[in-house]
Amino acid sequence: MAADNNIGGLPGILRLTSDTRRRIYLHAGLAYQDHDFVAVPGVYNLGERTVERRHEIDQRCRKFHGLLLSCPTIYAEASTVLYSANWFLIRYQARRSLAPLRSLTPHSLAHLANLKIILNQTSCHEEQQTGEEGHGECCDNGTVKSTTARCDVFEHDHDLPLYTSDSRTEAVLAEWHATATYLAAHIVPGQLELTLVCDVHHENVETAKLVLDSLRLLPRLKDCHIRLCRIREPQLQQLAQDAVLRARGLLSAEHLAASSGSAPRLINLPRELQLRILEHTDLVTPHKEVMWRRGSHGYYRASAGYYTPGTNRPPEIHHGYQFICCVGTPWPHPSNGCCCRQRHAAVSSRCKCWAPPTPLFRVCRTLYLEANRVLYSENRFIVIETPFISPFAEWGPGDYPYSVFAASQFLRHVVPRHCLQHIRFLELVFAPFSHLSKPRNGHPALQDWSDTLNWVKQELNLPGLTLRLIMVDEYDEGLQVRREITRAQGKEVLAFYNSILLPIRCLNPVGSEGGLARFYTQMRWPLRWTEWARSKIREKEGWGWLESKERELKRRTEQAIMGERYERVCVAAKEPKASLWTWACPNDSWD
Repeated sequence: MAADNNIGGLPGILRLTSDTRRRIYLHAGLAYQDHDFVAVPGVYNLGERTVERRHEIDQRCRKFHGLLLSCPTIYAEASTVLYSANWFLIRYQARRSLAPLRSLTPHSLAHLANLKIILNQTSCHEEQQTGEEGHGECCDNGTVKSTTARCDVFEHDHDLPLYTSDSRTEAVLAEWHATATYLAAHIVPGQLELTLVCDVHHENVETAKLVLDSLRLLPRLKDCHIRLCRIREPQLQQLAQDAVLRARGLLSAEHLAASSGSAPRLINLPRELQLRILEHTDLVTPHKEVMWRRGSHGYYRASAGYYTPGTNRPPEIHHGYQFICCVGTPWPHPSNGCCCRQRHAAVSSRCKCWAPPTPLFRVCRTLYLEANRVLYSENRFIVIETPFISPFAEWGPGDYPYSVFAASQFLRHVVPRHCLQHIRFLELVFAPFSHLSKPRNGHPALQDWSDTLNWVKQELNLPGLTLRLIMVDEYDEGLQVRREITRAQGKEVLAFYNSILLPIRCLNPVGSEGGLARFYTQMRWPLRWTEWARSKIREKEGWGWLESKERELKRRTEQAIMGERYERVCVAAKEPKASLWTWACPNDSWD
């Protein structure tokens, strides 16, 4: 009876079990926000000065503000849910201070799970938000002429990069050091995920070191994301990498260097192990494809974007997107912003973006040779012959404007001669030619093409090489020149196909087993868009007639190269899947 009287003296909510009280806190919005019936963490901006944003935060807090003020017991339980389930953000620029973060109680900091601190940003590092604006993008306008400049993209202010001699730098660093000291006294090791943004000048390494020195005060973090500069800078990148490893309690590059005397180095391992290790580096691109076209500064790759169910693009085409763009997050979940190593001097465990493995080629000659072997043997190499960027861009009327084809230039001058033997898959893509836009008979490029193939056959490992030749067709069937092409003009286009195709015979000598491993073609029938062909389709009641024409063209061109081995090595084997450029336009150069 005494126990019952004691329970009756408690406030109503405290008479409930702890699990029931937690459910009440969740329904009050302490742990998540509801966006279109999807529960996502809330994002709270500490110290926000704009009236609109303060009103927005006040509206969200109104549901549970009374709970936090009711009694110490309920405050302890409710604040635990609030700070452990939601994301918190503070920008130094808003008040020229981080004081709102230091005003959090030790109890709140002990349960803090996700915090983002923006000390300085020279391009908009998007605030964590839920809903349509929470995808982590950042603008690229980092050049300002005053202390701050307004951005039209996200409506934030840009800061100037921090310099050691800048009067602002001392104040920013002092504020950050005081805040880090306060956080270190109260946060729980292994619980906090921290994002730190402090854009310094790309040549000002000393300021970056001072920023990271204060980070050393904190206990071990659950995760850490750091951005030190708007642009990519190797030294700052390495500093950020070491700081993240150190903050997470993992080995840093300094520890690895100190132990390198006793640990086996890569080049001391057996060659088979070296190659196997290198195959798991960025030497192999996300889709195992490397592209090159005339005028590019180096190799580049294609991306196919996000996979959307119901489209005609298979999911496997899009699986590599996670290694191309790390800033995207599924709507409406919040993002911690862009800490992408491709865009900035930044490090994040969420960034899996592929980047050129340039350092692997600079260690020593031995590793340089092995890295080249992996690069050229594990990726497809696709050479695009096009007047512009897109492989579908049609050549204008007139003679071919270059003295050599892109394929010749690639084989003679782009690939190091000692690397030609490592190529296992080569795809030569020619943008659309017509009877009005093709090399004339006797054009220098045609003669050079024949000479190049006769030269390169001694350098390539032909029995290990698969070659694919593609003559692209413009998808626009409404082009007048394609609708009105005559059968005689179609034969001119086929004759040009032959002028590219027949010199390849030297790579597969008749009666020799030392020729190409496999050879494939994709060639559009030149008359496919004509009214004559359309009438045939209608007469034959379907597109099967046209498809049979192109199948026959494919068979004849492949057999012309492979000869008696055609049925055995090409027909019997499944042709490799279509390359990524057929699904999307290329971007992201590799210099």
